[in-house]
Amino acid sequence: MDVAVTADRDDSADPLPEDLRRPGLLGRFPAQTEQRYQVWFVDQVKPLFRIVCVPSLVAWLAMPYLVDAWVDGPVDDGIFIAAWVIAVPLLAALLALSYTDLRALQVPAGCICIIVIAVVSFYGFYAFLAVPLEAGLLGTIIWLSTVVPFVHTPFRLTCFLVLVITGVGTAFLIASVRELDTPSDQTWPYFALILTVVVTVPLMSLVGEQALRKRYVDEQVIARQQIELVASRALIRRYAPPSVADRLEHGDHTVDAAQRRRVTIFFADVVGFTTLADRLDPEALAEIMNDYLGSVADIVERRGGTLNEFAGDGVMAIFGAPEEMEPSVQVAAALAAARELQASLPAWSPRWYPLGIDQDLKARIGINTGVLSIGTFGSAVRATYTGIGLQTNIAARIQAQCPPGSVLLSKTSWHLVSDTVPCRPRGEVEVKGIHYPIAMYEPVAVAS
Repeated sequence: MDVAVTADRDDSADPLPEDLRRPGLLGRFPAQTEQRYQVWFVDQVKPLFRIVCVPSLVAWLAMPYLVDAWVDGPVDDGIFIAAWVIAVPLLAALLALSYTDLRALQVPAGCICIIVIAVVSFYGFYAFLAVPLEAGLLGTIIWLSTVVPFVHTPFRLTCFLVLVITGVGTAFLIASVRELDTPSDQTWPYFALILTVVVTVPLMSLVGEQALRKRYVDEQVIARQQIELVASRALIRRYAPPSVADRLEHGDHTVDAAQRRRVTIFFADVVGFTTLADRLDPEALAEIMNDYLGSVADIVERRGGTLNEFAGDGVMAIFGAPEEMEPSVQVAAALAAARELQASLPAWSPRWYPLGIDQDLKARIGINTGVLSIGTFGSAVRATYTGIGLQTNIAARIQAQCPPGSVLLSKTSWHLVSDTVPCRPRGEVEVKGIHYPIAMYEPVAVAS
């Protein structure tokens, strides 16, 4: 029975996707995955091809001179032809191929190059070297030099190349032994070497291919996990404020525990939107709401606030949590967001006309500063990051009393910016649970 090779994982605990499974030790991936693997494989062996080609080029360029220094007598022209006409151009072409868009041909071209050079080498050693010991020594060097690239060559291809090269080498060695009548005690080490190469090189290639395929699977799994993580983070940010999500991703769980903190609460509500929504198609209403709420969220978050609650077209945001801000900075940021929202609504409204809006929208915005219990509230199954306390009720009541298209500050918030923001009193409001009325102030636009 075939056993799936799955990068040393326990399938029952962490099953691999079907497209990354292989049936049996010599099995391949499904067709599309196998194509992607071959592209990845070429990129992995490309540096090895270059590393092998460069010193090989140098060696074959120097080969005629080395032979001339080694043997007595003149060097046959065949050595120059084998080295400079055959080996060097093949290696140079193989090296150049790795720098082109045709680098996918590296593996077959490299295999052809190895076979041709090996045959030429064996023939040259047999024809021009009279001593079998010297020929055998050079043949040994060639055989061993094939080990490094074969470690990364596919197993089936390696078996083919090894059989071809060792077959040719054996034939030349036998011919040399018969011609010179060499004693067997001088030749058996070379035949033993050939047998060793036939056995060990394919085994090394098999181990190398398994390691490469395992690494490919691991990289694919990690890449997919990263994609899923990015998608999960994007999804989390749809349900949790970015500032909260960032802290959770970095292991900061302080947002999970409730704490008392002085913050500024921002409430905004579109005037008459409930009545207007009754006249809209559900699809048009959903499109307008998503566009509006997304734009408001962008304004608040750019100003350093935390948007933590949608209620229909109403929005609640907190300035000063989870990122700490000075109270005066909180109010200034909240007021800047409020003014930007009020200024943007007339510009946004025309793009909603085709969906059924027949007038420019306006908003009421209330701002209050006070101490809240800030943290994650809810059950173990579902929770939200928000602020709870009487001060939220004050902000909501102020927002309800605000004239359309305007902004109102509580007296507490007004005190924090009174030196820099001109305001005028707008009366008082009663809040349930508060035994005294809350004074309200409206920022006055300063003529430029």
